[in-house]
Amino acid sequence: MAAGYFCGKTYSRIQVFAVFLLSIGVSLAAWSDSKDKKTSEGSAEPVFNVGFLIIFVAQVLSSVMGLYTEATYRKYGPQWKENLFYAHILALPLFLPFMPSMRRNLVELSKSTPLELNIPFASSLPLTRVPSQLAYLAVNVLTQYACIRGVNLLAANASALTVTIILSIRKLISLLLSIWLFGNTLSVNTLLSAIVVFGAAGIYSVAPKPTLKPAVVEDKKKV
Repeated sequence: MAAGYFCGKTYSRIQVFAVFLLSIGVSLAAWSDSKDKKTSEGSAEPVFNVGFLIIFVAQVLSSVMGLYTEATYRKYGPQWKENLFYAHILALPLFLPFMPSMRRNLVELSKSTPLELNIPFASSLPLTRVPSQLAYLAVNVLTQYACIRGVNLLAANASALTVTIILSIRKLISLLLSIWLFGNTLSVNTLLSAIVVFGAAGIYSVAPKPTLKPAVVEDKKKV
């Protein structure tokens, strides 16, 4: 939202309040999660501070990129498929320095325990054996593709702030699912942060849009 202000955007007071609550909820969730995972009082705090700083910088850069994408879509049209393609194809050279490590990991994954797969509508064929870790990797790639495709489609139809809020909620839901799936204990602070985040999202969804300035309204009437 702060990046939007610097770019000339205006927000209603209710939207500002909702984003403020959302920021508190996300910060509380991150702090609560790190508190549950820490092993000792002295070693966890510096790691958490550095991690929180990295997340903050990444969030700022992500918001700037979202505003730039929104401006691009406004000028050239919502060509989200083109954006999805170039964002990934131009990033591929960045992985070249990690090719040896990626190759070693791929070899290790190929040596994992075989997973027997039944081919649908072909019960007469023998079972297909695939390394389990490679199968899980393929499923992860497909789900990540569906996720990033949905994010780009959402960015083409919603504002950058709305996309950021939805992604923050998605991250919190992922945290809650991981706690439930892996049998971890849901702390009171995490539950409180979830209530704050979902409540803030509800407030933002019903918040009125900011009214345009008189000069802007007059310019639109002239056009």
